Amino acid sequence: MEIVETPNLVLAKMATNDDIESLRIGMHEGFANIQVELKGIRLRLDALEVATQNVSGFAKEIDHLLQRVGAIEKHLGIRHNIAA
Repeated sequence: MEIVETPNLVLAKMATNDDIESLRIGMHEGFANIQVELKGIRLRLDALEVATQNVSGFAKEIDHLLQRVGAIEKHLGIRHNIAA
């Protein structure tokens, strides 16, 4: 290979300013898409957090009711076995 061919080969394979600009625009669009997706995920997580708070409130109420039922059963002398 001649000495002149090597730089010409390198120059032919180098990215142009247009190539770099296209890559920059593509990356920007990709990040924008990720940002939109992350915002959607955040909104769904916030909704799940609210739903979970409601569920945990119900669990506390159920636990309280089970304690009351247990106290009533004990007072009435009722024995119960819960299969695990």
